[in-house]
Amino acid sequence: MVTGSHVESPDGLTLKERFRRTMFFQEVAQPPNFEFGYWDRTLEVWREQGLPEYVVNEATAYDYFGIESWPAVNTNCSPMPLYKHTVLEENDEHIIYRDEYGCVAEINKHGDRSIPHYLEYPVKDRKSWEPFKAALDPADERRWTAFEESLASIKANHEHDAIGVFAGSVVGIARNLIGFEHIAVLPYEDPELFREIIDTFGNCIVTVLARALPRVQADFAMGWEDICFNMGPIVSPEVFRDVAGPWYRRIANLLTAHGCCVYTTDTDGNINPIVDTFLDNGLTTMFPVEVHGGSDPCALREKYGRRIKLWGGVDKRLVSESKEATDRELERLRPYVEQGGFIPGMDHRVPADVSLENYLHYLDRKRELFNVGGEPKY
Repeated sequence: MVTGSHVESPDGLTLKERFRRTMFFQEVAQPPNFEFGYWDRTLEVWREQGLPEYVVNEATAYDYFGIESWPAVNTNCSPMPLYKHTVLEENDEHIIYRDEYGCVAEINKHGDRSIPHYLEYPVKDRKSWEPFKAALDPADERRWTAFEESLASIKANHEHDAIGVFAGSVVGIARNLIGFEHIAVLPYEDPELFREIIDTFGNCIVTVLARALPRVQADFAMGWEDICFNMGPIVSPEVFRDVAGPWYRRIANLLTAHGCCVYTTDTDGNINPIVDTFLDNGLTTMFPVEVHGGSDPCALREKYGRRIKLWGGVDKRLVSESKEATDRELERLRPYVEQGGFIPGMDHRVPADVSLENYLHYLDRKRELFNVGGEPKY
């Protein structure tokens, strides 16, 4: 859950209302000002460049930069933890650890630490899959304790914000458990196991949402599917449509039945080969539209028109490059943002090679061009 600054909109609308109007192509004086966090080292570097010392995490950064909030209820439909996070090896350069799912990974102690290097994955065959199948029991009360706590916080502190629910991961978390290469070939080597894995994740998502959605009026649902790279998805588009597509449709139907009509999933990289599967099965919104990975919000809007909503899409490489490059990028996006159904933001977390000066310029120009909300403190 993230928090940010809140000011009254010129038209008197709440952030919840402004979000809904923006995403449904309706007129709004002040669209939401949403961003998507920072690499671990970014705020450290920025403090050396003049960022106040108290800005130490995403919440304090959003408050300082005037970025608005999009809190989410904890609808946990991921496997419950099977292990205790354990450091296996540590030296001056790196740490090797086993995470809560049994993945063994190496992470740098210095420099950029955004993405671990995975060394071993826990799911190798049907036998090693069985514990995770049990860990996806949607009735596990640990899920519902966290849900109730987050729901109480939402009702107490975020009544007027755009409220999200987690819409699960049909393939992405499975990839984390199986590994890149193995999940790419599993549909061919053991199609029954592959389908069972995807079906188990899908069933957990649908069952959790069916119990949670009557308790909260969600404005959007966001899943997590980090399955695309610069050449497209790691499973074939045909397999993805056949095996994952029906689960997206079931999730979308459930969301719509409870008044949640903005459905997106965090999918980095080149999403072009699977956009049709998403749209045909009820997803409405692409996020974060990573330009560096091969996606382009302008091209997507040109191809799909108002059928597609967009969230993100500002090329972070150009913000890193220069203020002039930032201005050109925002001007490129401007006609499409003005169409509606598009909340502009950096296309994934901000890396440390974006200077604080360039980032502040980006935020200022975004406010000037798009009149987004939020009250900065810099």
